[in-house]
Amino acid sequence: MRPLIVAACFAATTLAGSLARAEAAAAATPEAKPKSFESSAGLKLLAGGNVWSKPSDVTAGYDGLGFAGSGGGFGYGGSAYYEARFIQHLGLELDLGYDHSTLQRDVTYNGAVKVRERVTHSGLRLGLLAKGIFSAPFGRMWLGIGPELVTGSSVDARNEITEGRQFVTNATEIENAISAKSKSSTMFTMALGLAIHLGDNLEIPVDLRAAKNLSQDDKWSDRVRFQPNNAYEVTAQSSWDFRLAAGLGYRF
Repeated sequence: MRPLIVAACFAATTLAGSLARAEAAAAATPEAKPKSFESSAGLKLLAGGNVWSKPSDVTAGYDGLGFAGSGGGFGYGGSAYYEARFIQHLGLELDLGYDHSTLQRDVTYNGAVKVRERVTHSGLRLGLLAKGIFSAPFGRMWLGIGPELVTGSSVDARNEITEGRQFVTNATEIENAISAKSKSSTMFTMALGLAIHLGDNLEIPVDLRAAKNLSQDDKWSDRVRFQPNNAYEVTAQSSWDFRLAAGLGYRF
């Protein structure tokens, strides 16, 4: 019995000494202080929808050609981004990329002839977001607002008779009646997103954005200019666009 008591006392003394040394080492090691400044940079791919809102001064009852009602379409692009983070919870993101958007509207004549108006526009997109940032178990989350400039460097337009072509005698004239005009847009963007941290430096950014066009004219007569021989020119701008983005970045 006596050897067992001696062994137990020795084990207890050894354990107590180990715990005391561990506590002393932990107290001597300073806790890692949060960084006051961090940043990230990388690439994103974007895709989503576009909206053309109904102009304000359309002639009562008119629903023919000329983008006289609401429409929508698809958009996609890619961008490089740089994000600076201050005191963990404030951030600024700068984006520079390419955007391609389509707007279309379906028009029906006499219940038999269907025409699809289509306008495409593409160009550079430059954005700046002010962010509120929150830490998360997987990395970080954020909310942001800010301006974006969308240039209209390239445009195209075409009408397509999708049904009832046999009922019209001027199909070529209808298809060629539309043209497009380029115009840059100033957008007000609202966004939310997250960044999933991979290891010490890599991250996967994911965000959802909604942008309202602040520079588009409201009146139909300003958005669409009719010309002789029933031709018309559409100013190629989205009223709203929505984008889902995902990519890969590096944290500094």
